[in-house]
Amino acid sequence: MNITDLYSTRIQKNFDEDQAEILAVLQANLKQPLKLINYYKGIPLSYPATIASISKGIVDLDVHEVQAFTIEQTHSAFIRSPLFRHALFAQAQYVNVSKRAAAFVQFSYVEIMAEHRSFVRVAVDSQEPVSIESPLGTIEGQLYDISLSGLNILIDHTCPLEPGAETTVQFVLKSPETAQAINARLPATLIGIAGDVPPYSYRFAISPEKQLESQISQYIFQRQVAIIRGVKEVIS
Repeated sequence: MNITDLYSTRIQKNFDEDQAEILAVLQANLKQPLKLINYYKGIPLSYPATIASISKGIVDLDVHEVQAFTIEQTHSAFIRSPLFRHALFAQAQYVNVSKRAAAFVQFSYVEIMAEHRSFVRVAVDSQEPVSIESPLGTIEGQLYDISLSGLNILIDHTCPLEPGAETTVQFVLKSPETAQAINARLPATLIGIAGDVPPYSYRFAISPEKQLESQISQYIFQRQVAIIRGVKEVIS
């Protein structure tokens, strides 16, 4: 999904002045450790980083190898530091996983909206087919990610559903550990639509009953473990 779904900009003056201010503060505090944050398949991965050098608007950082891998996937990172009132967002100009190094440009102040989520959201292992039943008919899509309070369905065409529409969704989750199927059928309310080109992202709020909630919770935990294990296997 689009990285911009994870944050909202918090421009203080204008982009150029904000960036100049950020670079000046970092330059004056070269020994101040930073914390990087990346969302990989829905999971926030965060490790400390240190400034190696700053030159011509480029900030070179020494980073953890797991962080380097996620930076390579997303071409960006969030940065937190007590030096700044807001979180930072920066584009990665260069990253080398084996050398645990990354260089960043285009710094801006942001609010990380993903941090306000009540529940962990994970991308599913494979985009499982979903049936969306509504008074307007049945619509087919693919499950992209899920949490205990919502899910994101990709639909490769525009459909007549509008935010606020009450539907019933049906899909199957497969346990990452046992491959056991979790058959889900539950009410869902459309809360938002995103995307300028197909597939479009249809976001639904859900409130599963206790048994299904337990099954989804277990799936999410197992999926988190599988994602982190997969990252470590790639970089090892």
